[in-house]
Amino acid sequence: MAHVPKEGEDMSSYTEGQTHQLMNRLEAEGFTADHITKLGQFGDLAGFKGVLDGTAKIKPVVEDATRVITLNETTIAVNLGSIANLPFNGTKVESHIGEGWAIVEKRINGLYVNGHKVIFHLSKHQQNNGKCKGYKLYEELAGKPVLNANLLDALADNPHLIPEDWKKDEDGNTLYIFFWATTYRSASGHLYVRYLFFNDDAGLRHHRWLDYDWRDDDPAALLAS
Repeated sequence: MAHVPKEGEDMSSYTEGQTHQLMNRLEAEGFTADHITKLGQFGDLAGFKGVLDGTAKIKPVVEDATRVITLNETTIAVNLGSIANLPFNGTKVESHIGEGWAIVEKRINGLYVNGHKVIFHLSKHQQNNGKCKGYKLYEELAGKPVLNANLLDALADNPHLIPEDWKKDEDGNTLYIFFWATTYRSASGHLYVRYLFFNDDAGLRHHRWLDYDWRDDDPAALLAS
């Protein structure tokens, strides 16, 4: 028989039945032991509680998909697996790496995705005022934990989450941050990747053909190990 709390009883503990019901549901949805560990380590479970209580803001980007859920002032959830937005008419998605929902948090020391800090990567060919063709860079980044364009769009729409050091380098030059996990093919066959940059604190997006050069102000966004 289910436990019925009495008046004045402490309800902070959970019944055995509730625990089993939750674990059975998580297992049915494909949660592994690793997922449960990550959930327990997540620093803002109150945000998830807000979704259940109806206090979190859900922001649909297109009619048939929810791409971003605002959990609190410094945290959003991003649907990495939803179909990526196109940079311009006549293109199609060539590749798109990423699935499920990712928790994106702005912390004192940077931006984190699922508990991993987002860092900037430069090829050795880009460093020290060098340059590197986009196609070569694309090959170098294969297998690295690069981020996709759904995260780019979420950050452009939520510029308050962007750390200040994402906006300009140490010399005051604008940074153009590339999200290589999504690429696009134009009708003419050219391959493109999208990037994020900032102007007057507004998050702006653009795209670049891989035949162009990448320099030291064109880092790739990827996750630290």
